[in-house]
Order: sequence, then C-alpha cells, then structure tokens
Amino acid sequence: MTVIIAVLVVYMVAMLYIGFKGKKSQSMNDYLTAGGKNGVFLMACAYLGSTIGNGVFVGGAQNGFNYGIGGLWFGIGSVLSLVLFGLVMSKALHRRGVITIPQLIINHYNSKAAAAIIALLAITCSLGIMASQFLAGAALFSSLGLNPKLGIILLGAVVILYCGFSGMWGVVMTDSIQAVVMLFGACFTIITIAMKGGFDTISAALPPSNFEAVPFDTETFLMMLVPSALIGLISGPSFQRNASCRDEKTAFRAPIIGAAASLPFVIIPVIIGMYGKALFPDADSASILFRVVLEACPPALAGLMLAAILAAVMSTVDIIILNISANLVHDIYAGIINPKADERQLSRLTVIVTFAVGISGLIISLQFSNIISLLSSAYSIQNAGSLVMVLGAIYWSKGTKEGAVAGALAGVAVVLLSKFGVPIPYVSLTPFIPSLIIYVAVSLFTQKKVHSDNS
Repeated sequence: MTVIIAVLVVYMVAMLYIGFKGKKSQSMNDYLTAGGKNGVFLMACAYLGSTIGNGVFVGGAQNGFNYGIGGLWFGIGSVLSLVLFGLVMSKALHRRGVITIPQLIINHYNSKAAAAIIALLAITCSLGIMASQFLAGAALFSSLGLNPKLGIILLGAVVILYCGFSGMWGVVMTDSIQAVVMLFGACFTIITIAMKGGFDTISAALPPSNFEAVPFDTETFLMMLVPSALIGLISGPSFQRNASCRDEKTAFRAPIIGAAASLPFVIIPVIIGMYGKALFPDADSASILFRVVLEACPPALAGLMLAAILAAVMSTVDIIILNISANLVHDIYAGIINPKADERQLSRLTVIVTFAVGISGLIISLQFSNIISLLSSAYSIQNAGSLVMVLGAIYWSKGTKEGAVAGALAGVAVVLLSKFGVPIPYVSLTPFIPSLIIYVAVSLFTQKKVHSDNS
C-alpha cells in the first residue's frame, strides 16, 4: 500500500509543478485559451482528457459489472460527442472566434436574457459533471483506506492551483501528460488481467446476458447513449478548447483524433468490470474498478492504474473549472454586468473565480453518490435547454431571441417535470420536440411582428 500511495503523491506533485512552472497569461482571453495557438497533438490529448473522465473510467467498470458488454454504451456516447462536435460545430465556431456558448448566443441573438439562461444551464451542468469526478476521487481514496473527504480536498487543491496559476496553458499541458498516464495505466492493467486468464474467467463465470450488446430496454439504452453523445454539440469545454486551436484544420482534426484515441478507455474499464463480476459477484459495483486493481495487480502497477484514474478526474475537472470561470467572468460579468471592465480587473477576477468554482465543486460532490445518475441528469438538463438554441444560432438565420428563450425554457420544463415524477417516455429525446417547435414558432411569429411594426 505504501508503494501505491507514493506513486499517487508523486503524480500529484508533478502536476502541481507543471502548473506552477507554466506560462503566466497577461490577459483574460489568453488565460482562457492559452493564446489560441495550440497544435493537433496537444488539443487531441486535451479533448481526450476532458471526455474520458470517471463517468467513462469508474462508471464504465460499474456498468460492465452490472450489464456486461452493454455497459459500453455510455462510453460510446462520450466518444460520439467528440465526433459530433468535430463534424457539426468545430469549423463554424472557430470561424466565429467564440470562446464560450453564451458568447455565441449573445452575438447571434443580441439577447442578454438568452445568454444568461445558457450560461446558468452550462454552469449547473458543469458543476454536476465536476462533482461526479470528485466522487470517483473520493471512492479511490476510500479504497485505499484513506479519508475520502480529505483525499478529494487534496486532489481538488492540486487541480485548482495549477488551473489558477496557469489557466488554459496549464490545463492543456497537464492533460497531455494525463492522457499518456491513462493510456499506460489502462493498457498494463488489461494485459495483467489477460495474463492471469481473465478472459477465460469472464466467459466461464458470467451468464449469456452479460454478452448481449443491448441487455436492457430501449429507454434505458437511449438514456445511456443519447445525453452523453448530444452534450458534445453544446459542450462548454469543447467550445473553449476549440478557441485554443491555432487554426480551423486543427479545430476540426483534434476532436476527431481525440475520439479515436478515446476508444481503448471506453472498452478497457468495461472489461475490468466484467472481470470483477466474475471474481467478486457480490462486490459493490461502484468500487469494483478499485477492488480489481488492488487485488489483481502488483503494487507498482496498481499505483499506475490508480494514478490513471486520478488523471481522468483531474483532466476533466480542470477544463470544467476554467469553463465555468469563463461563463461567470467573460460572459456574465464582462458581457452583462460590467462591459466596461478593464483587462487587468478581468484577469484578476478570473483567477479568483477559478479558485471559488473549484471549491464549490468539492462541496457539491459531497451531496451525491451515483456517478452515472449525476452525469445523466446534468447532461439531460443542459441538452434540453441549450441544443436547439445553439444549433439555431449556427444554422438557422431566422431564429430570434424570443424564440431562443421560449424554446430553452420549454425543453428544461419537460426534464424538470420528469424529475418531479411526471411519467415522460424517452426523456432523453422528448424535450427536444417542444423545444424545437416553440423555438421555430415563436421565432417566426416575432419576425413577422417586427416586420409589421417596421412597416
């Protein structure tokens, strides 16, 4: 156990060192985008790091334990999110030079209300995602017999410090290293399991239902796949990473390459979860990844794999902290509250807000226990309120601010009704129907009204 803890400590210290030694930004925009000069390799690693969080890593093992091969679908949705962003959003956003979703909204609709709604949705969703990552960190420290609350405070402090001191540059550089750590940790673990006869053990011990591609009903399938896929179209971190790319080609290629590189991290945790089910059928599914790693791997390798899990946590949390800071300072404060704020003030405020956001995420994480449930809820709310508005801003010139606000509220209302017990079938898809209908109808009505008034 001493070796494992030592590996984790060394890893976190290394991330801190990179953050402290990183480039210091002179402006808010530079802080948020690392100067917008990053190449394909760094940005692909950054996309991979933010996508392969512990919903895919720890949650993937949990799903593998519970569903077998069918547990892949949540992770596949996360990979598809990058593909969708690259194909549908990357070039259009890079041409517009936007850093955040609210910036796109206010530029297109000229509506502070629409920008505020989209910012609040993005912040709410991002806090939920960040909290889910800290949950996985807490589970990791608990598996080592350490105080989980103290562990995530320490983990959070590391991420907050390198984000606060280096901004996007520190995030991109640490994410690149963390992608490599995740790759080695996951690959060495699956090789170890294979050498111990893991695949034979899985096939012999698990029932045929664990090898079905879709072992659950259609609604569960859609709930696992759709929210995690569609979030790619309206991902605040992806917007910010897009703005950090040096040119349009990089903006397009980086998420696609990141998606391809993410596939091993989707498959391996599910296999580990199935292996855990074969060995420990009565184990707690939420902690199965840690149990397999600690019991099946030698200490040094176990330390590396657990460092990979920490890397998954940190590489997702860091960009979320930075994106929420961008929403609060760039969009709400500078865009709505105080447009005349000077650059020095904004730069200082961004650093302060970065620390505050990280601490808030830590506090929220203590209120939940289920990673996948928390992520799905966060994704569903943001998708329902944001997707139609964002796609309309890019691809439909007739959309109005009234239509954007009405459509967003309609989508969120449907999700909230389902959360309060109203039976709504296929809630991962249903909200888009009223959101789209109301967006188009109100937009066309308000256009005619404006035209009539002008006449």
